Parts: sequence; C-alpha cells; structure tokens
Amino acid sequence: MCGGGGGGATITSPNYMQSTGEVLMQMEAMRSQREGVLAPAQLQLNNALQQQGQVLEELQAVKVARANETAANAERLAALIGAPAPEKGAQAPTVADNRAGQQRAPGKAQLRINRASSVRSGTGVGLNIT
Repeated sequence: MCGGGGGGATITSPNYMQSTGEVLMQMEAMRSQREGVLAPAQLQLNNALQQQGQVLEELQAVKVARANETAANAERLAALIGAPAPEKGAQAPTVADNRAGQQRAPGKAQLRINRASSVRSGTGVGLNIT
C-alpha cells in the first residue's frame, strides 16, 4: 500500500497574454510582408487607371470636336447650296380635285366620288351559287 506521501502538485496556468502578443506580432509580420508585396502592384494599378481615365477624357474631347466640326461644315454647305426644291410627290392632294376634267356642282356635291360602273348590272353581280 501506498503511504499517501508526496507533496501537493502545483498547477500553473499558461500566460495567455504572452502567447496572444506573439500571435499578434506574427500576424503583423505577415500583414506587413503581404502589404510590402501588394503596395507596388496597387500603386502601378492606380497609375494605369488614372492614365486610362485621362485617355478616355481626351478621346471624348476629340469626338465632341469632330461632331462640332461636322455640324459647322453642314451649316456652311447648306448656306452655300440653299434649301432643296420641294419634291413633286411631297405635295398634299387638294380636296375635291377635278382630276378627270369634269365639271362638278359647287358645294358638297363636288365632294361626291362617282363610281366607275354600276353595281346593279354586269358580270359578277348578284347571287353566286357554286
């Protein structure tokens, strides 16, 4: 049998503050290393985007200048040549126009449209049973 001897065991808790500090230092070292690699690339990307924006602004200015120049040339040409003559087909028909050269009664009677042939007699008129 065991005599139950021996001294009491001492339990020591780990120093979490020290290990947390070490972890934070390691994370900061990794972050600074990553940022050290990414910072020049990010700077280069930002410069490229800025240059692209400047080129797009210049391109837009050139487009506007060309459009203004084209409009000015069109105005000069229109002033030099003048307005085009109206087309014959663009004229609106007149109401009660006497196209057949027939004399018509004045007033509402002149608006009447005469039929070319009678619908009461002739071929094809009436009840067709097949």
